[in-house]
Amino acid sequence: MGSGMAAAKGNDQPKYKVVEVKHLTKADSVDLPAEYLNGAYDSLREELAKTGVFVTVVEDGGAIPDADAASAVVLECKITKFHGPLMGNQSYVVAEVMLSNRSDHKLIMQFTIPDHYIQVKGDLGNKAKDTGEGLAYWVKHNLKK
Repeated sequence: MGSGMAAAKGNDQPKYKVVEVKHLTKADSVDLPAEYLNGAYDSLREELAKTGVFVTVVEDGGAIPDADAASAVVLECKITKFHGPLMGNQSYVVAEVMLSNRSDHKLIMQFTIPDHYIQVKGDLGNKAKDTGEGLAYWVKHNLKK
């Protein structure tokens, strides 16, 4: 997948032209393998491209055209809790989300996705995909307020 993904066309007008999505991080107390974080990160970027909130979704460190650089935003997500087994039964993810201006790092929005709001189940790959989808949903939900 390339460094930038164009958003799906829909009825909603994009709120921001370009978002750079930083790699997911986790609290020191959260024990998740890199495979999970990478899968959730890929899923998050793919789902954000579908939301219509951003025209273009760029991976961490991806190139942003000079014309869009001043208005670009940065999304950071940190998993602060993971309840339940890594494989099999249902688990829950708690995350902190920050959106800031790329140029001056000014905070635009910060929120915490509470316990039981992102439910994940299945094997490691499915849980990672569900995590990315859940994060994208709550980013869109909070930006539409």
